[in-house]
Amino acid sequence: MNLNSMKWKPLKWWLIALFALLWTIWLSGGYLPAQASPSEHDAFKIGGDLVVTDAQTVNDAFAIGGDLTIQEGANVKGDVFAVGGNVQLEENVQIEGDAFAIGGYVIRAENAVVNGSEFTFLEQFSGIFQRFGVLGTLYLGNVVFWLVSFVIAAIAGLLLLLLLPDHVGAIASTVHTRPFTSLTYGVGGIAALTILTVFIGGSILGAILLPLVNLVTLLTGLFGGTAIAVWLGKRLHGHKPKAHVQHFFLGLFVLFIISLIPIIGGLLVSFITLFGFGATLFARYGTQSASTLPTIFDRLEHQTE
Repeated sequence: MNLNSMKWKPLKWWLIALFALLWTIWLSGGYLPAQASPSEHDAFKIGGDLVVTDAQTVNDAFAIGGDLTIQEGANVKGDVFAVGGNVQLEENVQIEGDAFAIGGYVIRAENAVVNGSEFTFLEQFSGIFQRFGVLGTLYLGNVVFWLVSFVIAAIAGLLLLLLLPDHVGAIASTVHTRPFTSLTYGVGGIAALTILTVFIGGSILGAILLPLVNLVTLLTGLFGGTAIAVWLGKRLHGHKPKAHVQHFFLGLFVLFIISLIPIIGGLLVSFITLFGFGATLFARYGTQSASTLPTIFDRLEHQTE
């Protein structure tokens, strides 16, 4: 098995899992054990246990939110996969492909054979998966991710406000007076970064430049995120125009609350901070004030601070 194949297989199952989880929003599969039909090419179950019985032949088999059991005598020509449950392979079972479990274990009988690879991920959190379910665990993970991110952003943003308050203020003013240009620069900056990474990634030039590019991107994101939080806080608490630290923490708190919205919260936060990212590039990290910057979209950006 070559290296590219090994890299692709975990990604393939992550994509399958994501697709299946989206279906759980629309479908209710119940929580009773299910059996695969002998006529099915693929066997799957969302919201319960899946049992592939003896004398059955299936291609791939996966269960979301339950255990996947392959009984003795069953024939699986492809892969087996479980999210929020265990993959249980009974005696004399032969899996032609891979066995993969997220939030569970691959439990294989002594005589069971997996011709491919065995993967387990987040198996130490199997109890959380069982208690909160797949979607609940994913949402909990989302909350933890954003909580850690906002704690880091709070520390970095406070340092920027203490060390470079005028630069942050200039970027926040740019967001307000040049919103469409800020968004354009944000989208363009991310696109340019992606193209650059694709073209030089894996090369000697990439090994030299990409760490520097990543550092600049991180710095731009910190400046932009801090500025967008200040701008948002000022819009909500405008009677104290000079209270940048208060505005920053108020705006950061509002962004964190938005991030808690299931599914779309993180996308909304990413979209909002894109304005700050672009404004940082446009204002040259706050070295130019909003009043001296050119108004590219003159009719759309007729605002005053």
